[in-house]
Amino acid sequence: MKIYLLISLVLIIQTIVSVAQPIQDTTRTKINNPNKQSEVKWVNPDIKEIPGLKHHILQSKSLGHEVGYVVWTPAGYSVKASKRYPVIYFLHGIGGNESADAAGFSGMVAKAIADKILPPVICVFPNGGISGYRGEVEKMMIEELIPTIDTSFKTIAKSKSRALAGFSMGGSGSVYLAMMYPELFCAAGSMGGGMGGRSAKAENANELAAFIDKAIPVWKKNNFGFFLVNGEYDHPDAFTEFAKTLNKEGIDHEVLILPDTKHNLGHYYERSANKLLAFIARHLKK
Repeated sequence: MKIYLLISLVLIIQTIVSVAQPIQDTTRTKINNPNKQSEVKWVNPDIKEIPGLKHHILQSKSLGHEVGYVVWTPAGYSVKASKRYPVIYFLHGIGGNESADAAGFSGMVAKAIADKILPPVICVFPNGGISGYRGEVEKMMIEELIPTIDTSFKTIAKSKSRALAGFSMGGSGSVYLAMMYPELFCAAGSMGGGMGGRSAKAENANELAAFIDKAIPVWKKNNFGFFLVNGEYDHPDAFTEFAKTLNKEGIDHEVLILPDTKHNLGHYYERSANKLLAFIARHLKK
């Protein structure tokens, strides 16, 4: 009898433990990096309620699961109207997601449009996890997200009307994607980024040189532009060598070092966002 009671007790405990196991959340992925294991939540629908801002979900084949993205459309935008708009893709940094910077950056874009600094544009905010915008996320953006945006919204679906910008990992990612896909974009803006990426595995010098050499003819043909801003205390020499190459090749660029500035997105916004948007505006075609 004691044996039967013991067996029954074990079975009850096993059942309780089994029932208590959490349901797997397919919107989260464990990503290993050399220093720690981080969890990425791929769908983050909580955004501020401001005009024109809306969260969307893409069923990504590249990632094998859903991934969120946010789109901001300017005042006067209508799917029924014939007017089409340029697009700025804003890439977040490590610890961010598609919703983290959407309201803040969209607000600055709206003000820049009102102040005639920037033409009316659509802004897109992808979720890049902690990928550095490489690998599967890179494929998702190029092969899935951009075509989805051009199909679903009133965009000018040409490279001359498509720009990149971002902070930290997103700034590095903007420069990286401009190197790898120079035919898809007309400008790239980096705030607090670097050449090899702040979070992804950095390419070696030879790889970077090869990417740049291949991209240069396309950049020249398309009148590409780079806006590269870092803080005085935030890798101020991050783009020194790259700028020398751009200068030698006659490619439009601006390197800005912000005095007394650390790796703080709010400070970058306050001290350089209008300059970044004005620079991008020179390259975007309406």
